[in-house]
Amino acid sequence: MSDEVFYGREEIKSLNNMNLDYYMIRESICDDYCNLMRYGVKIIKTTKSPGGGKTVELKQINNIFYRESDADEFIKLIMRNKVTPVTLMDVVEDYIIESFDRTSA
Repeated sequence: MSDEVFYGREEIKSLNNMNLDYYMIRESICDDYCNLMRYGVKIIKTTKSPGGGKTVELKQINNIFYRESDADEFIKLIMRNKVTPVTLMDVVEDYIIESFDRTSA
């Protein structure tokens, strides 16, 4: 079973107004036998054109973290940096590599 928790919205005012919505994805590993959870991230980018149309991009990556505090820290980081769906995978990979480097140092 999974659910998503809305973390916040970043608005970028430019030629086209753009909103970035950030979510934490929580998934139970096995409801029947334990209460262990996995955490992922979802970003929805909505761009509104002056003519009234809009474009929506979405990227979701599940099962990145096993601790909610790690997922919380990561989501706050990507919100500060206004990470978009297009760059999410690169940012996740960099974050994981950096976290391995920190623990092995």
